[in-house]
Amino acid sequence: MFHVREDAGPGTSKRFRTGLRTAAAVGAAAAALLATVVLAPPATAAQPNHQACLGHDIRTYAGMGAGFGAFVSGLADGGAGAEIQAHLAGLIPDQVVPNSCND
Repeated sequence: MFHVREDAGPGTSKRFRTGLRTAAAVGAAAAALLATVVLAPPATAAQPNHQACLGHDIRTYAGMGAGFGAFVSGLADGGAGAEIQAHLAGLIPDQVVPNSCND
């Protein structure tokens, strides 16, 4: 398919084959990346929560008085990350604690 000139010097055919292999590998990687991008399903996302609902709820809880201190203390003991994420996702029912992040 490709012709290497005889007068190109020693080692030319080895360099040519190495270059050809490199070009084939780069082409295969580019084709795989293109196929991944083209064939990938569209990204989906959850319905966004109400803007500033967590701040609104904390302000409401603070107005409740001493009960808010116990609530914050409970969060500090168990780590607040999972609870805040559940609150923002609207997974905490209003019967447990008022949650304006719920729909």
